[in-house]
Amino acid sequence: MRLSITTTALLAPLGVLGAPSGHELVPRQGKFCQKVSPAPSDDQVKAKHDKFVDAFLVKKDIVETFTYIAPEYINNNVSSPDGAQRALDFLSRVWGNQNITIHRTRYRENYSWLNYAGMAGNNIIDRYRWEGGCIVQHWDRGETWPTD
Repeated sequence: MRLSITTTALLAPLGVLGAPSGHELVPRQGKFCQKVSPAPSDDQVKAKHDKFVDAFLVKKDIVETFTYIAPEYINNNVSSPDGAQRALDFLSRVWGNQNITIHRTRYRENYSWLNYAGMAGNNIIDRYRWEGGCIVQHWDRGETWPTD
């Protein structure tokens, strides 16, 4: 009896790992964006961009963030995998604890740019390509802010 009470007490905190939240500690099966045809208007995609920024950088809700990302997501970073589920698995472990300072964001003609300070205060510029109302591609190495 004492063993089962002790075991229950030790394992109980692990139960919270199964509870859904925006700051996931363990990988989750994502609900990803499904592209639509005909493609949404530029204004509609801009609205999705704004919601993506809010989920990703403000709320740091990685599960909601990935509802804007297509399953076939391409990550143009050699140290990061392609595929939305693989990216979600990685970011679920680390993203919710990041200190983020947003510098600026921009949407133009099916591309989004996010400029923020992240881990260790480093300056980051992410660029995303939208297709059919979903993010399908990402770049973060050597990106520059658009000048026009």
